Amino acid sequence: MCGPAASSQNDLHINGTKVNGHSINGDSASGHVVNGQHSSRKKQPSALRRMAPMILWGYAFDTLFYFFVIHALLPRDLSPLPQYCPADNPGCTRRDLFAFQVVSFLNLSYLGFTGFHCFFVSKRARTILPRTPQGRYLGHATGKGALLPEADRINAAIVLFQGWDFFVSLFFEEHCTAIMMTHHALAFACGFGCLYYEVSQIANQKCTERPRTTDVFDLSLLDIVYIGGVCEFSSIFLSISHLFEFYSPSDILGPSSSLLPVLPAVITFSQAMFVITFFLFRIVGWALEARRLFSDATYLLKNGLIERYAPGSGWFLWYLMTTAGLLGALQVYWFGEIVQKVMEILDG
Repeated sequence: MCGPAASSQNDLHINGTKVNGHSINGDSASGHVVNGQHSSRKKQPSALRRMAPMILWGYAFDTLFYFFVIHALLPRDLSPLPQYCPADNPGCTRRDLFAFQVVSFLNLSYLGFTGFHCFFVSKRARTILPRTPQGRYLGHATGKGALLPEADRINAAIVLFQGWDFFVSLFFEEHCTAIMMTHHALAFACGFGCLYYEVSQIANQKCTERPRTTDVFDLSLLDIVYIGGVCEFSSIFLSISHLFEFYSPSDILGPSSSLLPVLPAVITFSQAMFVITFFLFRIVGWALEARRLFSDATYLLKNGLIERYAPGSGWFLWYLMTTAGLLGALQVYWFGEIVQKVMEILDG
């Protein structure tokens, strides 16, 4: 039958608007009719739901690979250096500590390279986000998905690694310290909160200065790419140098390995790069990014934009600012210890 279809008895009319697709005052849940314009966009799942498979599979991978290193990868006759085993425990091998460092290296490499590429190589973190406080902090997405998926992956990797690291560190005297456990807890909460407080909605006012249709906001996109990703680039070099702390290199690689002559140079290079990148990314860069975070956060709070775009997440913005300050102070403390260690080496 041609012409306008007759209204079904099941159609609901509100203010003269037919509601068969749950449309109220021109807004349709199935077609998103906004101001008379139809859109085929579907409501995006929250970042926490989107990234849950990566987090859960990541926990499984880290745990399985940890036991694989212990039981299958390392030679059976390894003897750790004396300082890592008590004298009254002749059966001590510390294969667990080595496996822990291998898993840490993999996770930190993913975080570091993802953040470094997004921030400095592709420069998506600095070019694709709107250059406004609400754009840098909240970001936005279209119906095709997250505007900056690297931020979601970094947040998920933070939740994965910091959660796994916290639990496993309970069994390592070397890592179960108040400072390290607090660091893991604070970082885990940052990553989890950034995923959890993503808001899926049709915004009445956009994050950009020009009109643009958006429906998903990701908390602290630019900041998490740098603080959670780029800063971990320095940890890659630290992990490499740590891999050869527990055993004699010849025990791991074999006495006839062709890599033995170059290994000291690799370790020295990794240690030097750790110091350099730590200073550049965790001291200088951290200070610059934290300053921008504080400036953006002040603007969002002062103008009520955080409650407009992400209702109920104002406390988390305060948490991010506080944590950025605390972890920044911790970076300075660690760098002081690094400088002291370097001076001891130079003094002979």
